[in-house]
Amino acid sequence: MFLVSGPTEAKTAGSSTASGLLFMLGFLGFDGLTSVVEEKLFKEYQTSKWNQILYVNALSAVTSTCGLVSMGGLFPSLAFAAEHPAFVTDASMLSASAVAGQYFIYSQIREFGALIFALTMNIRQVVSICLSYTTYNHSITPMQMVGIFMIFGALFGKSYASLTKPSKKDEEKKP
Repeated sequence: MFLVSGPTEAKTAGSSTASGLLFMLGFLGFDGLTSVVEEKLFKEYQTSKWNQILYVNALSAVTSTCGLVSMGGLFPSLAFAAEHPAFVTDASMLSASAVAGQYFIYSQIREFGALIFALTMNIRQVVSICLSYTTYNHSITPMQMVGIFMIFGALFGKSYASLTKPSKKDEEKKP
């Protein structure tokens, strides 16, 4: 609703709103599925945060390497890294920051569940959108504001209901 109720045309030639929306839908689908699967791994298989970080990053490294090999970019990428040591330092710092972020994400999912994590991420996204509109002096349409409030309201309501609902252990204790 947010994307289709306001201006979406890019200022550069060759861009496509349709393909952008398709990528956005794919991202949202996989992003929504990820934290639920991670929560299930924590609850049903008792995995640790460190195991999940290891396997996610190993799979990511294998996927990236396969992509570079298939496009013939592995050796040029390694040559670039060898010629630009500052790039390796920056990429290493970025990777360390990503692992630290993953640690906090997995900690939140393990302690509070996927729903609270989704709420946290949506708050971050709403704040990011609002800051972006303010920083770059973009206008926001009334329908886009309605979309933001609908999504945020639904997530907040679902999170509140989840937090106030008695747990199974509490219900078993009642006579």
